[in-house]
Amino acid sequence: MAELFDEKIALFKQKASSKEEALKILADEFMKKGVGKETFYDAILAREKTFATGLSCNNMCVAIPHTDPEHVNKVQLGFMTLEQPVDFIEMGTDDKHIGVTLIVMMALKEAHQQLDMLMKLMDVFQNDEVMDRLSKTNNFDELYTILKEVGLDNA
Repeated sequence: MAELFDEKIALFKQKASSKEEALKILADEFMKKGVGKETFYDAILAREKTFATGLSCNNMCVAIPHTDPEHVNKVQLGFMTLEQPVDFIEMGTDDKHIGVTLIVMMALKEAHQQLDMLMKLMDVFQNDEVMDRLSKTNNFDELYTILKEVGLDNA
């Protein structure tokens, strides 16, 4: 599914003082590129409040924000690395705070795609070497090379 990367949404070493600010920066890129509808950012925030997306991996914490397909114009994954961690609630909890430094935002058109993509991303997140490389990348081509190596380019 190479279209997951058509718009090349990847922001590196961003500064954000909160989860909301980080999500806004990334969601704005989705909306600028026509991926998300006007409701996209608010829907991302609403879903985050109901279903936390923070995930503590071995060496780094990530978040996988996404929303329902009705807020999406086209399929896309977006990546953001942060200079400093921002506070997210850990997935599956109501109150465990973790410091996230990598955000992978999903815009998917069908509900079943979300579960499939989450499972694929979880495999990536469990690979310490890949996560280390992702945390150090600073351009889209390098990011895409890593994602191709782990099979996300045809997810």
